[in-house]
Amino acid sequence: MSGESPTGIFVYGTLQRGQVRERCWPRTPIAVEPATVRGALFDLGPYPALVEGDDTVAGELWRFALEDMPATLSALDAVEGFAGREDDLYRRVIVTCTAATGVANAWTYRLARASLLQSARRIAPGASGICAWQAGMSDA
Repeated sequence: MSGESPTGIFVYGTLQRGQVRERCWPRTPIAVEPATVRGALFDLGPYPALVEGDDTVAGELWRFALEDMPATLSALDAVEGFAGREDDLYRRVIVTCTAATGVANAWTYRLARASLLQSARRIAPGASGICAWQAGMSDA
């Protein structure tokens, strides 16, 4: 991989503003803006899962100062069940994000346990062509 490590994190579920895990961010971001990535989105009930795919998935791009990234990634790794082990819930990967301010590489968490998708509902694109998770979707 070339270039510097990203200073942005793309989130698409419970870590977004107004969601149950928003308080899990250990540092204050420089900016938070709506953004999209390519992928496929699934509703696992209390939280969503992003996997590789060709849909446009909505979320937020949280931008941080470089010195805040280690602590932020460490805290989010714990929240998302990522430790670099075979049985991790998610994998932290770099994706290309599109936001109003342009295109940027950002970290995100993709589902590592494909077996969880067997009982999950895929979130189809809405009228705008974009997939978005909302808390309580599976209750509807």
